[in-house]
Amino acid sequence: MKLLAWILLVFSFGIMPATAAIEKRDLLEESYHNRVKLNKIHDALLETLLKVPFEKRIYVYPALFESDDMPKKITTHPQILPWKGKKPTRIAPQMQEFAKEHLEYMPAKYYPILDPDGWPNEDKEGDWHHITQMLPETLASPSNSTEGILKNNTK
Repeated sequence: MKLLAWILLVFSFGIMPATAAIEKRDLLEESYHNRVKLNKIHDALLETLLKVPFEKRIYVYPALFESDDMPKKITTHPQILPWKGKKPTRIAPQMQEFAKEHLEYMPAKYYPILDPDGWPNEDKEGDWHHITQMLPETLASPSNSTEGILKNNTK
């Protein structure tokens, strides 16, 4: 009977053992730090998305609204929100026929393949200079073989 009275006393006054209070405080602190980290990640993602050139946004931003995991902070941003539901109008010649038939039902995550700049054209056929400028030096050098690349990356 004394045990029952003690349990009722504990629950009625909200008294909890010291170890439970410490565990609760630790969980709250951990939760706070996780939220802070997550906010930093969201800020970095937003900053990166806002660096997308204006003419390329039509190929990237509509897909943000199709993701269930995308934070509201990003999908409600004033520079991103106007792109909701938009469809690309400038389409690569190689994809014109496909786009005529399927663009209406095409998921936005596939819009980047419609970008004309992602496809080689007759004027720049075989000119990969702009791509090799973005690669690390060990990969961009035409004299490197696969073995040389592997050796350079395992240092």
